[in-house]
Amino acid sequence: MINKAGGNSGANTKNYRVSIPADMIRALGVTEDNRSVTLTFQDGKLIIEKA
Repeated sequence: MINKAGGNSGANTKNYRVSIPADMIRALGVTEDNRSVTLTFQDGKLIIEKA
């Protein structure tokens, strides 16, 4: 999903978001209390790991 950024952002600033299925998030061990993840871009792939 692509949205225009608000606030003091520049006129052409955009935010990009990706929805991830809940079962994948649970498999990573992400919870409301422990939700830190690391996002890496490597060899054309996005890699999401539990921090």
